[in-house]
Amino acid sequence: MRSRREEKFILDYRIYSLVKSRVSSALRPDIHYINGSYTVTSLYFDDFYKTAYYEKADGLSAHTKFRIRTYDFSDDFIRLEKKKKNGIVTSKSSLVISKDELRLLMDSPFTVEGFSEKLMPLAAEMQSKGVRPAVTVRYRREAFFLEGTDVRVTFDTRVESVPGDMDSLFNDKRQGIPAINPISLIMEIKYGNKLPTLIRRLCCADVLPLSVSKYALCTENIRLPAGKY
Repeated sequence: MRSRREEKFILDYRIYSLVKSRVSSALRPDIHYINGSYTVTSLYFDDFYKTAYYEKADGLSAHTKFRIRTYDFSDDFIRLEKKKKNGIVTSKSSLVISKDELRLLMDSPFTVEGFSEKLMPLAAEMQSKGVRPAVTVRYRREAFFLEGTDVRVTFDTRVESVPGDMDSLFNDKRQGIPAINPISLIMEIKYGNKLPTLIRRLCCADVLPLSVSKYALCTENIRLPAGKY
């Protein structure tokens, strides 16, 4: 499980235009940046008591989340991720899964039968924690990377929440509920042990870091009471 650091900021579009202009002049677009941006859809799991949500909302520095991630509503690439965070340091393990395995994970409750040997440990951990599909987070992403390093800068617009079901991962006609002000977006800076001074200067926006995750924002937006999945 590799670790890295993540810093998040909410920008308005005026500041975004300035920062993106600087970033795009020095960093290369992500390989998925074919049409300028791409859609990221993440279905998050939580338990009956919404432990993952409250760990973040209550300001605990260490917390763990499980999610399914797809891109551009395609079922060609479906990934299950376990993400652990302690402050700005994150670590993530992930596996590519089949649509049939996704269906098994969506069952409530699910059993560990039918999963591949590689998927079994993650599935067993999810089962032991009693997590179920909770909410889907969807947004458009522009991504840049500094060649020869692990530094990435992303700009996420149209951050929306959608009820957490399998259809939300693949149906581009589903309407979402805006999770942040429509005139704002989220910038993320991701790096290993140390952020190069150049990137810090390029991304300088005179705004405070965002302490709340997209999952927490979208859970508050949907306002699902505990146990009402």
